[in-house]
Amino acid sequence: MAAVKRVEGYTEEQIGSAKRLIDVLMGVPEEKQPLFTAIATAYIDGVETGARITREMEGAAV
Repeated sequence: MAAVKRVEGYTEEQIGSAKRLIDVLMGVPEEKQPLFTAIATAYIDGVETGARITREMEGAAV
């Protein structure tokens, strides 16, 4: 398995996206926040996995 590359710091775009996500979370009723967080985390994990697979496939292309 390939090593995970850690990025030092965050871009302004990433910080802006995180702030928007927090704003959305704060609008979710408290009793539904755990469900929202689980769904958001699954979505983000899926996007990260898709990006990793794309990078691996590009590296494997002949």
